[in-house]
Amino acid sequence: MKKKLLLLTDTIDPMVDGASIFLRNIIPFLSEKFDVTIIAPNLGEVAYDGVRLIQFPTIKFKPSNFSNYGIPKINPRVIAREVKRCDFVLNQESLQPITSSFFAIRYARKYNKPFFTYTHAIDWESMPEYVIPEYWGISWIIRKISRLILRVYGRQFLKKSNVVIIPFFSVGTILQKNRVQAHFEVAPVGTSDDFHHGKSRYEIPEKIVIGYVGRISREKGLNVLLSAFQKLDAQYPNKLRLLIVGDGPLRSIFNDAKNVTVTGFVSHKEVAEYLRAMHIFVLPSISETSSIATLEAMRSGLACVTRDVGCIRDYLDNGKNGFFFTDENSLYDILERLSTDETFRKKICNAALESTSKYSWKNTVDCLEDIFNRYNANSN
Repeated sequence: MKKKLLLLTDTIDPMVDGASIFLRNIIPFLSEKFDVTIIAPNLGEVAYDGVRLIQFPTIKFKPSNFSNYGIPKINPRVIAREVKRCDFVLNQESLQPITSSFFAIRYARKYNKPFFTYTHAIDWESMPEYVIPEYWGISWIIRKISRLILRVYGRQFLKKSNVVIIPFFSVGTILQKNRVQAHFEVAPVGTSDDFHHGKSRYEIPEKIVIGYVGRISREKGLNVLLSAFQKLDAQYPNKLRLLIVGDGPLRSIFNDAKNVTVTGFVSHKEVAEYLRAMHIFVLPSISETSSIATLEAMRSGLACVTRDVGCIRDYLDNGKNGFFFTDENSLYDILERLSTDETFRKKICNAALESTSKYSWKNTVDCLEDIFNRYNANSN
């Protein structure tokens, strides 16, 4: 008989972000191994095969960077019932006190259920950046206070989790530097088979396509990418195209830009098609943790250029299978070399493709299962 796994998430399809992509891809493998129940907010139509889905209605609102988000109307009685019936809990919610996990971790202790938290991001750094609108006159003060509150809450929450699961070792290092005391285990993120090198129906003939995938928001640093591209485009006219796959509150910065295409939000399968239309992928974010988008771009055989943030260094080796940039000038220099030297670019692309072939969602779930089993063995 399969063991019962209760999975908590505060983002789910049709939302498009790293946590929802993670969930969408691990569910088919999790449901083969466990009897899975998911508690999530209702953000729109969603259906997963082989799992029970419990969705709380939401109060919809539109802060700066969300198109379909809302505050869930949480029912503690439902959470208590599901925690009591499960064998263990896997939480992948952001660390804030308005989520189901706020109640679930307390019921898990009450009913003596193992509680595992998968940490995708350093929430007290990322959440205030994209939830609090830039146009608020005192937004910087609110962000600062929010970081402090979320950091204190996050430390206590992770300390109470039986195991904190992280995508890469360096995430544990970052958390420890933030004085998080917890038992860490690694279950690397994966990429789906949709992401591979090959032809795309969105190819732009006779152009070197530089691209980005993700939210168009302040913390993503896209003004730096746009500025570097415009200088490069002026230097090499009619040779380049900038492809922005995504949407967000700062989309208007591209309105008058020449040789720039913005797709708006697209499905995850369409993201794979657009990546295959690119030659170079740029992640100019000032704050990231794992960046599944960068990993997917490398699996698609692209030359990737990013800031040295989060745990990207765990899989990107600067100068060998990708590049780190520090400012607009260094980004320009790297993009110029990759755009004009095809032999060099292909060398980097091949190295990226080879170095990321080991990242699969099946491996992610196998690691999760091993963590669950080892914890149960050690606690018995």
